[in-house]
Amino acid sequence: MPNLSLPPPAAATLDADQVLGVWRLDNPLPDGEQAHAGQWYSAHHGLATTQKAAVLVLSRSDLGAGVMLRYADQAVDLARLQHPHIAVPSDSGVTPDAHPYLILQGEHGEPLLPRLHGLALRERIELLVQLCEALRSAHQQGWLLAEVDPAMIWIGPDGGVRLMGLGLARIPDPTDPFDRGLSLGAAPAFLAPECRNGEPPSLASEVYGLGALARLLICGWEDTPKGPAPRRGSVAETWPQMHEQQQLKLDNLLRSSMAESPELRTRGAEGLADDLREWLSLNPSRATAAAESPRASPWWKRWLRPAPPRG
Repeated sequence: MPNLSLPPPAAATLDADQVLGVWRLDNPLPDGEQAHAGQWYSAHHGLATTQKAAVLVLSRSDLGAGVMLRYADQAVDLARLQHPHIAVPSDSGVTPDAHPYLILQGEHGEPLLPRLHGLALRERIELLVQLCEALRSAHQQGWLLAEVDPAMIWIGPDGGVRLMGLGLARIPDPTDPFDRGLSLGAAPAFLAPECRNGEPPSLASEVYGLGALARLLICGWEDTPKGPAPRRGSVAETWPQMHEQQQLKLDNLLRSSMAESPELRTRGAEGLADDLREWLSLNPSRATAAAESPRASPWWKRWLRPAPPRG
């Protein structure tokens, strides 16, 4: 891998109307995190103003340099990845003050975490199912989510999930001792134990990161110097009015996805999607909810209301 030398780290704060190639920045986007590779902005095309994009301005650091190097290495292959819930970079560059940046063309919505407090439990889990199904398609195209980072999970203009696919990597060939995959490090709380010990990313490590993300979306998080970390403990602590049987089933589901040993984990994003869908099938549908009188306040409406913000 070639060396890339950048100036020392500095805060990536740019003004609205900053021009980056053919794109002009709008406003910085809150993402609900304290620490990640850089700052998200919305942007529009300088000439065709109806064309929109999301821009990630990276920090001037080894991490930012690594993200750019990986994008340069994978750009052609990434451009072939097709799924309505996955967005991949379409261009890159460096700002006048030497901040590298990536362009994700299109209207992608906004980061999920700042909006999480307004989502009911069912809506959160449905977004997780959509994400897992998107990754099912990515697997079929030879990709996995090597780095799970909540800042890369967005809610799209249509209300569906949008994976900003900077953490995607080619699935390593397990028969090739020289194919170790390419990973620059997930958000620490979402990194599987075997990856912390130097193993390459795998479908098993991906499901561990997805399990940590599921716990964060369901149970809330704590802010740490290295970014958000999902709260531990029982689902009952966040959703105390949920029926006990449903609490236990959801607790077991989360534990299985985050088992220390890869062999004991849920079998991939596909298996996690099936488990989440099964859990949803045991609860009233939206159609049932719409049919209820607003004054009835049945038990499932009480626990499907979002909990107060916890992070």
